[in-house]
Amino acid sequence: MNYHTQSFCTKSYWAYALISVDSLKTFLATIGAIWMAIDISDSFHLLKKSELSLWLLTPLLFFGVLVVIFTRRPVKKIIYKYPGMDLMIEVTIGDLFKIPGQKVISTNTTFDTDIANGIISPTSIQGAFTNIYYSGDLARLDADLLNGLQGISSQYFQKIGKTERYELGTTVKLKIGPEYFYWFAMAEMNVNNTASTKMKDLNVSLEGLWEYISTKGEKIDTIIPLIGTGRGRLSISRKKLIAIIAQSFITASESNLFANKLVIVIHPDDIEKSNLNLFEVKDLLNHFLP
Repeated sequence: MNYHTQSFCTKSYWAYALISVDSLKTFLATIGAIWMAIDISDSFHLLKKSELSLWLLTPLLFFGVLVVIFTRRPVKKIIYKYPGMDLMIEVTIGDLFKIPGQKVISTNTTFDTDIANGIISPTSIQGAFTNIYYSGDLARLDADLLNGLQGISSQYFQKIGKTERYELGTTVKLKIGPEYFYWFAMAEMNVNNTASTKMKDLNVSLEGLWEYISTKGEKIDTIIPLIGTGRGRLSISRKKLIAIIAQSFITASESNLFANKLVIVIHPDDIEKSNLNLFEVKDLLNHFLP
């Protein structure tokens, strides 16, 4: 079942797409336009309105509903505007790397990058970033990360791969051409290089990320994926995770507005795996956020 079909099966879709002021306006405009056409036809004696059967109302109303459904099909983007501030949260389905803005890449506290030996999955966002922007050149990537980590305290952690562990929320800014990327530590590695993230780790990590961007980052639209849902092994629903990320961003922005827009990106494959639809997300944001 694809995304659009799934959306039609949810209460949120019917509430936001059909049972709303905008959908009522569309329905009445459609009925009005058809009735106007009937009036014009009657004026030119093309038909007699007085002779039309009341049964005509049934297909007329049905057509009006069809027009509403067609014009308010399931969406791939929703926007939440924070009241009282020039602040916007956008949740969209798409490819993180194709959306304009500075992008967030989640990583582990040891900043491991090794794809060849399986420490980092090539299908992860970090793996995709490495292949797209560094052509798989781990030595160059590691050098850039190490340069960004200079002066930041770390602790030795014995395992295969990198052994310097940094605090959750530690962030490194990479500038590649005109683009900016923020690698931030949100997953812990164990001795077997298995990554995991707990809810308390997520909140601490996001606080560190926003603090870094607000003091050392760029004040442009910030793009973040659904962090922690892959190898981070967070067990909460994706809807709740979106709300948590949005709330964390809003809380950080209240004391220092460092970006006017946060875009939370959901990969199309993630939609099918989680049965997520954006009308339900919008419903949750309206209840979860101020």
